[in-house]
Amino acid sequence: MGVEHMRGFSNEIILKRTLTLSDFTLRYHKRGITALQVIKAPSVSNVPVLLSGDNYGYFVMWDLVTKRPITHIEIEGNSHIIAFWWVETTNVLYILSKDSMLRIFELDSSTQLSIDLVRKLSQANKTDHLQWTKIYEMPINTLNFANFIIEAEVKPTKDNKSYRLVCCHTDDSETIDIYQIIEDSTFKLKRPFNNINFPRFLKQQNFLGISKDSKFGIIMRFAKLNDVIFLGYENGFVVGFKITFDEGLQRDIAELVHVSNDHYPNPILDMCVSGDELYSCSTDDFITKYKIPVNLQLETKYLRDDALLIKCPSSLRVSEPSKVHLPLKNIGHIDKVKDDYLVVSSWSGMTIVYNMRTSEVEQTFVKSKNNLVVSDSSMGDLTNGSGSNTESSSKSHNYKVG
Repeated sequence: MGVEHMRGFSNEIILKRTLTLSDFTLRYHKRGITALQVIKAPSVSNVPVLLSGDNYGYFVMWDLVTKRPITHIEIEGNSHIIAFWWVETTNVLYILSKDSMLRIFELDSSTQLSIDLVRKLSQANKTDHLQWTKIYEMPINTLNFANFIIEAEVKPTKDNKSYRLVCCHTDDSETIDIYQIIEDSTFKLKRPFNNINFPRFLKQQNFLGISKDSKFGIIMRFAKLNDVIFLGYENGFVVGFKITFDEGLQRDIAELVHVSNDHYPNPILDMCVSGDELYSCSTDDFITKYKIPVNLQLETKYLRDDALLIKCPSSLRVSEPSKVHLPLKNIGHIDKVKDDYLVVSSWSGMTIVYNMRTSEVEQTFVKSKNNLVVSDSSMGDLTNGSGSNTESSSKSHNYKVG
């Protein structure tokens, strides 16, 4: 066996070892976990940290080396946390809760953790000096499953920080609003886009022969890849747009650059991005993968509706993605890890680690279906389970959770 082949075999073993089930538990929350995310936060730690939120309004930032909380926030009123977004460049945290409020917290720059948590573990628990300051809050429509998108430093001024917020419209969950949040001494809020209606635009342009009476349903998920923002709808459509300056109107408008309907009529349950690829999932037994060019080709001819502030290239066609068929349905969560691996979870209580390169399931984690409590947050309650899942009992790398 050649040296290169042995090296490749060794790397494969290392990758598989990194995908084994963790042998520790993080204990702090007393209520059901509703949001999880691993992020890089250099101002806090030299290694990635875990963010978690629960249905009683507790947010925790975890040190995964010491397996202890670094700092936490308790939302007033103990409102169920839906999603959060960490803006690394400004150390600002956005938390969306079920009380229809988006709260903005800043990690005080004068008290940020300045230690290396890997080299100075003895100091890692000294987190009293980590202070969160709530700097703003605003009402947001949370009558659906959608998260939100934050872009930092959009048209910043010399002295002020600026953010772009993309979220569901206040009243109509089929449309979106785009806000500009300007952080100065008083905090200013502008809404340059109100009630952007992509379904109406597509029906007006007779795109795909969509009936004018048809409904796209609510927006289920948001995702962002480079400067393109994607919306996943209840009817299975995915649309992508970017903000561009229009010379004719002398203002920014929404340029539609992507439309796909491979999950139609099933709802988009989750989306994630990796590199220049967008992944989406639904109640089907497959996920879709779209490769999005980093630099989109400049167009000269457009279809437009100035009243809606939307335009699209006249050459825009429905995207044809790659389909990846999986041994499970009702896929509620999908995430990309490393270069070739996907973590996919279904409503049945099964989670798999899928190798995209070999088309094999590397690991399977199961939870007995009759112990899974399904709520409108699409998060299972993995407590006190003792059953097994027959659809995965024959796998060689199975783990029972609970």
